[in-house]
Amino acid sequence: MWVFFSILGPLFWSISNIIDKYVLTKWVKKPLVPIVVTSIICLAVGLIIYSTVGFLYLSYLNVFLAILTGIITILIYVLYFKALQIQEASRVIPLFYLSPLFILILAAVFLNEVFTPLKYLGIFLVIGGTILISVKNFSKISFGKAFWWMILAAGLDAINAVLTKHLLNLADFWTIFGYKNIGMFIGSIPITYFYLDELIRTVKQYGKKVVIAISASETITLIGTLFFTIAMFIGYVTLTRTLSSIQPFFVLLFTLLLSIFYPLILKEELGKLVISQKILAIILMFIGVILIT
Repeated sequence: MWVFFSILGPLFWSISNIIDKYVLTKWVKKPLVPIVVTSIICLAVGLIIYSTVGFLYLSYLNVFLAILTGIITILIYVLYFKALQIQEASRVIPLFYLSPLFILILAAVFLNEVFTPLKYLGIFLVIGGTILISVKNFSKISFGKAFWWMILAAGLDAINAVLTKHLLNLADFWTIFGYKNIGMFIGSIPITYFYLDELIRTVKQYGKKVVIAISASETITLIGTLFFTIAMFIGYVTLTRTLSSIQPFFVLLFTLLLSIFYPLILKEELGKLVISQKILAIILMFIGVILIT
């Protein structure tokens, strides 16, 4: 089941990625604006979980840590978009998929997650395939500010994942997911303060469809995050996070389908060399997935 939920999470995230790309291309000019809508949804989700399912007991320290996972998630978003302001997406996105390497080390030290050599080979193949499927031109990757912003984001993601797994050993996934959403709301408060006016202007210009699209995207993202939280609750964080790295495969698949059947929504131009690179990446990823599972 952990394999199923590990794959289901990135499947939903990739759908959200496609919607986000459309929203940011057509309507929203500042990429942090959608977080204003995210904050409201996260608060609602946290309160709904608390009032319906309820939260299991955690010490004050662990409640703080659970809320901190949500705040860190928002910080990762900010670092990601800060990197995008400096360099194009094809240069910075692949760097985020180094996160499982950091998790591999942290989980071994703090969670005693140690595996067979074949599983480690699988982990490296999935990470290598993920980076290969995301990169358009390796020669363009530079060690500037954007590079270090993304390395920091990947490192924080690793800390977040290991911290979440620690908390999942103490309570159920509803409790941790609920606190995480409350943390995301708290982390979004400064962004809401600075970007609420921009969201209002965007809605006035393009109508309610902007909020509907953003809300749909963020809701799908949270569903994916819930599935991934369940995966971590059941399985090892090192393996679940590595499997979730196949998200670019789903993004590529959905992008190609839209390019073929609905090119007015989204169109991706791929040359023969790029297609060959993507195919090689997919092969590496799926061999890695087989070894891991």
